Amino acid sequence: MKEKEERAARVYERTSTLATGNVLAQGASGFFGGGANLVVDVIAIPFYIDLWNDVRSIYGRGHITAEAAKEYLKPNIPFLAQDLLWDKLVGSIPIVGIPFNIAFAKALTWRLGAWFGMLSAIGGDSTPNEKITASTMELTRRIFPSLGDTFSFKAPDRDVFVSFVASVDGLTHQEAQNRAEEALRVLRGEKDTPS
Repeated sequence: MKEKEERAARVYERTSTLATGNVLAQGASGFFGGGANLVVDVIAIPFYIDLWNDVRSIYGRGHITAEAAKEYLKPNIPFLAQDLLWDKLVGSIPIVGIPFNIAFAKALTWRLGAWFGMLSAIGGDSTPNEKITASTMELTRRIFPSLGDTFSFKAPDRDVFVSFVASVDGLTHQEAQNRAEEALRVLRGEKDTPS
Protein backbone atom coordinates (compact mmCIF):
# COMPACT_ATOMS: atom_id res chain seq x y z
CA MET A 1 0.00 0.00 0.00
CA LYS A 2 2.85 2.36 0.77
CA GLU A 3 3.99 2.26 -2.87
CA LYS A 4 0.52 3.22 -4.07
CA GLU A 5 0.40 6.20 -1.72
CA GLU A 6 3.92 7.27 -2.70
CA ARG A 7 2.99 7.25 -6.38
CA ALA A 8 -0.21 9.19 -5.68
CA ALA A 9 1.77 11.69 -3.57
CA ARG A 10 4.06 12.27 -6.55
CA VAL A 11 0.98 12.98 -8.69
CA TYR A 12 -0.16 15.49 -6.04
CA GLU A 13 3.23 17.25 -6.03
CA ARG A 14 3.40 17.43 -9.82
CA THR A 15 -0.15 18.77 -10.03
CA SER A 16 0.59 21.31 -7.31
CA THR A 17 3.58 22.63 -9.26
CA LEU A 18 1.50 23.15 -12.40
CA ALA A 19 -1.46 24.58 -10.46
CA THR A 20 0.73 27.26 -8.89
CA GLY A 21 2.17 28.43 -12.21
CA ASN A 22 -1.15 28.23 -14.02
CA VAL A 23 -2.97 30.19 -11.32
CA LEU A 24 -0.45 33.02 -11.57
CA ALA A 25 -0.70 33.17 -15.38
CA GLN A 26 -4.50 32.97 -15.38
CA GLY A 27 -4.77 35.63 -12.67
CA ALA A 28 -2.59 37.97 -14.70
CA SER A 29 -4.73 37.38 -17.79
CA GLY A 30 -7.81 38.35 -15.76
CA PHE A 31 -6.28 41.77 -15.21
CA PHE A 32 -6.44 42.46 -18.94
CA GLY A 33 -9.64 40.52 -19.70
CA GLY A 34 -10.90 40.04 -23.23
CA GLY A 35 -8.80 37.65 -25.26
CA ALA A 36 -5.87 37.54 -22.87
CA ASN A 37 -7.30 34.60 -20.96
CA LEU A 38 -7.87 32.72 -24.23
CA VAL A 39 -4.20 33.21 -25.14
CA VAL A 40 -3.12 31.92 -21.72
CA ASP A 41 -5.45 28.91 -22.10
CA VAL A 42 -3.92 28.00 -25.45
CA ILE A 43 -0.44 28.38 -23.99
CA ALA A 44 -1.45 26.12 -21.05
CA ILE A 45 -2.42 23.13 -23.24
CA PRO A 46 1.16 21.82 -23.63
CA PHE A 47 1.59 22.08 -19.85
CA TYR A 48 -1.48 19.88 -19.32
CA ILE A 49 -0.11 17.38 -21.83
CA ASP A 50 3.20 17.40 -19.94
CA LEU A 51 1.31 16.85 -16.68
CA TRP A 52 -0.52 13.87 -18.17
CA ASN A 53 2.73 12.39 -19.48
CA ASP A 54 4.54 13.02 -16.18
CA VAL A 55 1.73 11.31 -14.27
CA ARG A 56 1.73 8.39 -16.68
CA SER A 57 5.50 8.00 -16.20
CA ILE A 58 4.99 7.77 -12.41
CA TYR A 59 2.98 4.61 -13.15
CA GLY A 60 5.44 3.27 -15.74
CA ARG A 61 3.31 4.15 -18.74
CA GLY A 62 4.47 5.78 -21.96
CA HIS A 63 3.42 9.16 -23.29
CA ILE A 64 -0.20 9.70 -24.19
CA THR A 65 -0.83 9.78 -27.92
CA ALA A 66 -3.01 12.43 -29.52
CA GLU A 67 -5.49 9.74 -30.59
CA ALA A 68 -5.73 8.25 -27.08
CA ALA A 69 -6.12 11.73 -25.56
CA LYS A 70 -9.06 12.40 -27.89
CA GLU A 71 -10.68 9.12 -26.88
CA TYR A 72 -10.31 9.95 -23.18
CA LEU A 73 -11.55 13.51 -23.58
CA LYS A 74 -14.44 12.87 -26.01
CA PRO A 75 -16.96 11.57 -23.44
CA ASN A 76 -16.01 14.41 -21.10
CA ILE A 77 -16.50 17.39 -23.39
CA PRO A 78 -19.64 18.57 -21.49
CA PHE A 79 -17.78 18.62 -18.14
CA LEU A 80 -14.75 20.39 -19.56
CA ALA A 81 -16.85 22.80 -21.61
CA GLN A 82 -18.85 23.82 -18.54
CA ASP A 83 -15.66 24.68 -16.64
CA LEU A 84 -14.25 26.59 -19.60
CA LEU A 85 -17.51 28.42 -20.31
CA TRP A 86 -17.70 29.87 -16.79
CA ASP A 87 -14.03 30.77 -16.97
CA LYS A 88 -14.42 32.54 -20.32
CA LEU A 89 -17.66 34.36 -19.54
CA VAL A 90 -16.69 35.85 -16.21
CA GLY A 91 -12.92 35.68 -16.62
CA SER A 92 -12.99 37.94 -19.67
CA ILE A 93 -14.11 40.97 -17.67
CA PRO A 94 -11.01 43.09 -17.01
CA ILE A 95 -9.95 43.17 -13.33
CA VAL A 96 -13.21 41.54 -12.19
CA GLY A 97 -12.06 38.38 -13.99
CA ILE A 98 -8.93 37.93 -11.86
CA PRO A 99 -10.43 35.85 -9.02
CA PHE A 100 -12.58 33.86 -11.44
CA ASN A 101 -9.64 33.05 -13.71
CA ILE A 102 -7.61 31.98 -10.69
CA ALA A 103 -10.42 29.85 -9.23
CA PHE A 104 -11.28 28.10 -12.48
CA ALA A 105 -7.63 27.53 -13.44
CA LYS A 106 -7.01 26.00 -10.03
CA ALA A 107 -10.10 23.81 -10.23
CA LEU A 108 -9.32 22.58 -13.74
CA THR A 109 -5.67 21.84 -12.96
CA TRP A 110 -6.48 19.87 -9.82
CA ARG A 111 -9.30 18.01 -11.52
CA LEU A 112 -7.11 17.04 -14.45
CA GLY A 113 -4.24 16.04 -12.15
CA ALA A 114 -6.50 13.78 -10.10
CA TRP A 115 -8.15 12.36 -13.22
CA PHE A 116 -4.83 11.73 -14.98
CA GLY A 117 -3.67 10.06 -11.76
CA MET A 118 -6.71 7.79 -11.61
CA LEU A 119 -6.46 6.79 -15.26
CA SER A 120 -2.73 6.13 -14.99
CA ALA A 121 -3.02 4.15 -11.74
CA ILE A 122 -5.53 1.65 -13.11
CA GLY A 123 -3.74 -1.57 -13.95
CA GLY A 124 -3.78 -3.58 -17.13
CA ASP A 125 -4.60 -2.35 -20.60
CA SER A 126 -4.67 1.43 -20.78
CA THR A 127 -6.87 1.54 -23.88
CA PRO A 128 -9.47 4.29 -23.51
CA ASN A 129 -12.86 2.99 -22.40
CA GLU A 130 -15.75 5.43 -22.66
CA LYS A 131 -17.57 4.23 -19.54
CA ILE A 132 -14.60 4.36 -17.19
CA THR A 133 -13.40 7.60 -18.76
CA ALA A 134 -16.75 9.29 -18.14
CA SER A 135 -17.34 7.85 -14.66
CA THR A 136 -13.85 8.71 -13.38
CA MET A 137 -14.11 12.26 -14.76
CA GLU A 138 -17.50 12.78 -13.15
CA LEU A 139 -16.22 11.41 -9.85
CA THR A 140 -13.12 13.59 -10.04
CA ARG A 141 -15.20 16.65 -10.84
CA ARG A 142 -17.49 16.02 -7.87
CA ILE A 143 -14.55 15.61 -5.47
CA PHE A 144 -12.01 18.23 -6.66
CA PRO A 145 -12.16 20.89 -5.64
CA SER A 146 -14.76 20.46 -2.96
CA LEU A 147 -17.61 22.96 -3.09
CA GLY A 148 -16.17 25.37 -0.53
CA ASP A 149 -12.64 25.21 -1.93
CA THR A 150 -13.21 26.61 -5.41
CA PHE A 151 -12.80 30.22 -4.30
CA SER A 152 -10.56 29.58 -1.29
CA PHE A 153 -7.47 29.42 -3.50
CA LYS A 154 -6.20 26.49 -1.41
CA ALA A 155 -4.88 23.28 -2.84
CA PRO A 156 -7.02 20.20 -2.20
CA ASP A 157 -6.26 18.29 0.98
CA ARG A 158 -3.17 16.21 0.23
CA ASP A 159 -4.37 13.11 2.10
CA VAL A 160 -7.74 13.14 0.32
CA PHE A 161 -6.07 13.52 -3.08
CA VAL A 162 -3.54 10.76 -2.36
CA SER A 163 -6.23 8.38 -1.09
CA PHE A 164 -8.43 9.17 -4.09
CA VAL A 165 -5.75 8.35 -6.66
CA ALA A 166 -4.27 5.41 -4.72
CA SER A 167 -7.72 3.83 -4.35
CA VAL A 168 -7.64 2.55 -7.94
CA ASP A 169 -3.93 1.77 -8.18
CA GLY A 170 -3.59 -1.70 -9.70
CA LEU A 171 -7.31 -2.35 -10.13
CA THR A 172 -8.55 -3.72 -13.42
CA HIS A 173 -10.59 -1.40 -15.62
CA GLN A 174 -13.75 -3.22 -14.59
CA GLU A 175 -12.92 -3.02 -10.86
CA ALA A 176 -12.09 0.68 -11.14
CA GLN A 177 -15.25 1.37 -13.13
CA ASN A 178 -17.37 -0.48 -10.56
CA ARG A 179 -15.73 1.46 -7.74
CA ALA A 180 -16.21 4.81 -9.49
CA GLU A 181 -19.85 4.09 -10.33
CA GLU A 182 -20.55 2.95 -6.76
CA ALA A 183 -19.01 6.15 -5.38
CA LEU A 184 -21.08 8.23 -7.81
CA ARG A 185 -24.29 6.50 -6.69
CA VAL A 186 -23.43 7.37 -3.09
CA LEU A 187 -22.61 10.99 -3.98
CA ARG A 188 -25.88 11.32 -5.91
CA GLY A 189 -27.78 9.93 -2.91
CA GLU A 190 -28.88 6.87 -4.84
CA LYS A 191 -27.41 4.54 -2.25
CA ASP A 192 -26.62 5.10 1.42
CA THR A 193 -23.31 3.27 1.72
CA PRO A 194 -20.86 1.66 -0.65
CA SER A 195 -20.86 -2.13 -0.70
